[in-house]
Amino acid sequence: MMPGACIALLFGISIALHGCGGDKPVPPTQDLDAWDRALKAHVSLAGELEGIPTHVVDYTALSKDPDFHRFVKSLDAVPTHDLTKNETYALFMNAYNAFAMKMIIDHPCNRDSAGHCLGPIDSIKEIGTANITVWKMPAGRIGGRMYSLDEIEGYLRAPAPFDEDSRVHACIVCASISCPNVRNEAFRAEKVDEQMADQVRDMLSNTKKGLALDRDSKTLTLSSIFKWFAADFEKEGGSVVDFLLPFMPTADQSFVTEHKDQLQLDYFGYDWNANGKVPCNCSAQTGNAQIYA
Repeated sequence: MMPGACIALLFGISIALHGCGGDKPVPPTQDLDAWDRALKAHVSLAGELEGIPTHVVDYTALSKDPDFHRFVKSLDAVPTHDLTKNETYALFMNAYNAFAMKMIIDHPCNRDSAGHCLGPIDSIKEIGTANITVWKMPAGRIGGRMYSLDEIEGYLRAPAPFDEDSRVHACIVCASISCPNVRNEAFRAEKVDEQMADQVRDMLSNTKKGLALDRDSKTLTLSSIFKWFAADFEKEGGSVVDFLLPFMPTADQSFVTEHKDQLQLDYFGYDWNANGKVPCNCSAQTGNAQIYA
């Protein structure tokens, strides 16, 4: 064999060996494209429930969408170690929202003590038992581990080794009307900072559940979320109002800045009813002729 041919042969073998064993395996990822498709298909942005403008989820259609189930399944294999802060927030916020929706889909019906179907639940809070609330129930698997909704929220509030980003409270959605609006796209690490800021702005633009300013009485009415988690916002922004100021509508921002020391804070009542029709089908479960969907 000629020397040139030998060199070519050895070079070819080197490439073949590198291609077979030299590359590191690509770790599995959450199927964000499937989640995007499911959210765009089944979340209506122009909805209203009980007089409150809100993004409405079509739970019946979502329950039948292979993309939704594909995304939830993909979360189980996603590695959760060595993530950046943006990757951590995107992964766990997506998971929280999907698992909260799945709770409604998996437990849509109220039942009597004998297990008979009584019709649809009104609220996610009706899921669970006297011994375990919906927030403590197993909700779904991330990276090979089962999480409850409470555990995911707790981790997002203290995502060691990172500091909390309190904007998370406008991004995780507990499947209820007064919750922040469900975003109709997946959170993605490469743009999650922009997405989280947009979620806070969207929340504060809603005068029925986010923020309402009465200039005459100098009363600022906020979502109860800003009362329940006030310590989070105070730690990051000095006060709840100071944290929220950059995200307020421009007209409100100017007035609040000028009269901040005179403002009275009030809070909206919280509507825990589901942010979409609950897909309870009693006839399929008990023989009852009535279908709720």
